[in-house]
This record gives sequence, structure tokens and C-alpha cells, in this order.
Amino acid sequence: MSETAEKKKMKKPIKIALIVLLCAVLVTGLVFAGLAVARAVEINSIEDLTVAGNYKNVILLIGDGMGFNHIAAARAYLGVERLFMESAAVVSGEATTYSRTIIGPTDSAAAATALATGQKTDNGMIAQYLGKDLKANTEYAMEQGTATGVIASEGVKGATPAGFSAHVFNRNSTDEITRDQLAGGIDLFLGGAKDFYDDYAADIAANGYDYVTSASALSADSDKIWGAFADVSTSDGTDAAPTLAELSVFAMQYLAAKSENGFFLMIEESHIDKRSHSNDMAGMLEHLVAYDNTIKAVVQLAEEMGDTLVIATADHETGGLQYNGESGEELSDKMFTKGSHSTANVPFFVYGNIGEIPSIIDNTQIARICRTYILR
Repeated sequence: MSETAEKKKMKKPIKIALIVLLCAVLVTGLVFAGLAVARAVEINSIEDLTVAGNYKNVILLIGDGMGFNHIAAARAYLGVERLFMESAAVVSGEATTYSRTIIGPTDSAAAATALATGQKTDNGMIAQYLGKDLKANTEYAMEQGTATGVIASEGVKGATPAGFSAHVFNRNSTDEITRDQLAGGIDLFLGGAKDFYDDYAADIAANGYDYVTSASALSADSDKIWGAFADVSTSDGTDAAPTLAELSVFAMQYLAAKSENGFFLMIEESHIDKRSHSNDMAGMLEHLVAYDNTIKAVVQLAEEMGDTLVIATADHETGGLQYNGESGEELSDKMFTKGSHSTANVPFFVYGNIGEIPSIIDNTQIARICRTYILR
């Protein structure tokens, strides 16, 4: 065989491989394009819900990473038929959580954006889409002269609180998040991460906030408050580590006194998610019980205040937790099936009369329900 013929023979399988590769790329592109179109149609088909009544104050609680099986495991752990969040709810159901990212589950940034703005974005983005800022309910509230607050047990630099108080392309840009929060005009920030915020103490003060690092220093007389504590306790609070329930009660009283037009408050229990990422059943339960206790404290005070709507939900499920009727003694870390988020729907609970709404809604509709009352 001549050298030329040999070269042609060698090139033939290479050409075939290239054709197969190009076909695979084309098919993959078409599949992704189809998925993108389907997702866009689904997103664009989401409608606002018709709700009843009027509320002066609106509170949204978010249990980061909490799915239905997390709640079931907590019931078994406590030996109760229902948690407070379940038994006290007037309306309950489940929420879809997908983001604009086509493959895989949402992350906290996209989920927080949906819950804060009523609009979808890609994973990793904070209240932005395609370079455009998405208006959050805190911003709508401030335009109405309504007082606003953001609380997170981890600290307010995380993706969930940032979704309600900043606009950044990357959730990991904590300095940019903090600068946005300082300039945004929200009345109250409370949470953990004192070591992080100590470096911003001068900037916090320069933007009109009282920088507070102990519970005893929280004052109703402050014009604006930025509280950063060494920790947020899950049981008995201390001066340096108050509980999320204690912080929430203070925030409600502070914001109610601050504006005659009411208030909008977001409260996050951050560590259900973190313990689930680590497949730490005991740690997850500790924080989920603390979240349930926080909901109880908030709902009870809301009933005393009157004219206050409380909604509790989650941003996504974390850990792919499986629960099949195990007793409290049988609960184990092995019940987690992954160390990441899942696409499972999450629960929502409404503590107030808002009329009839579907049992399955999208997370953006939770934001729109909140906004309806903010704007009334």
C-alpha cells in the first residue's frame, strides 16, 4: 500500500469520529435549547395569586435547606405528631424551587432572589438577572414608608439575607454584598458572624447604624441597628449569643415602633442547610427545632400585635434526606443521601387568613403574596 493510501486510510476514522462528535454537540445543544425554552415558558406562565384581607406587617421566615423529611425527622426526634409550624398554620402546602439554571437544583442565591423579588435568576446571582437588578420586597416596603429588617443566624452576608438586601452578580462577593447592604437603607440587620463584621464596624457606623455585639446593647431608641453576635444560640441565649427567637421578638417590637406604616421582616435559620450538607442529623435537628421555636415566638407576638401576617417556608431541600417512619432512636446520618441540594418541593405555612390558594405554588408566588400586602 502506498504512503498516500495509508494516510487516507488513517484519516477516515478520524473524520467519522469528528462527525459523530459534531452530531453529539448538535443534539446536546438542541436538548439544552429545548429545556431552556420549556423552562422559560414555565417561568413566564407563573401568575400572581389572588389573596384576601389586609395586613400592616409582613414577616417571612426561611428555614434554609428544610424539606418535608427534615420536618418528619424532627417530629420523630421530639416524639410529637406535629411541630408548631404545622399545627398553628391556617394555610399550608408546598412550593417548587427551580431556578433559571437548567440542570440541577437551585442554590440559595437564586432561591432567595425568587423569595425576595418574585422573579427567577440563575444560580449564584443575588437579586440580579442578565445584569439587571431585580427589585426586592424590602425595597418596595421602603418606598411605602414601611420599616424593614433582615435577620440570619449565620450572619447577613449569606446568600439568603443578601437576596433581600443586595444586588450582586456573585454570591461569594461578601464585601460587595456588605457595601450594598450598608447603602440600601434597611433599618435593622441582626445575626451572627461578629468576627467578620468587626472589620466593617467603622463603615457600619458611618452609614448611620448602631453597631451592636451584645443582646443587652440592643435599643429601641436606635435610629438604625446592625447587630452582629459571636453566635446565635439554639437553646438558652446569652448576651453574646442570643437565640434567633429572641432576636426576632426584639426586631418585631423595634420595627413596629419605628413606623406607623408597619414593617417587613425576613428571618432565616441558616444552619439547617449547613448541617444537612454535612449529613449531620443531630446538628440539623438542633437547628430545625430552634427554627420551630422561632416561628412559635414570632406567631405568638404577631397575634398579640394584630394586623401581622407570618409566612414560613424554606428555600430548597438539602441532603436528599430520606425518612421512612423511623423512631427518634433510629434517626441517623445515613438517612441523608447526598451532600448537596435536591429538587424536592419544600413546605410553606401561612399564619393568617389570606383566602384560598393552591396547595402547590412556586417560590416566586410567596414573594408576590408578601408584596401584595406590602403595597396595600
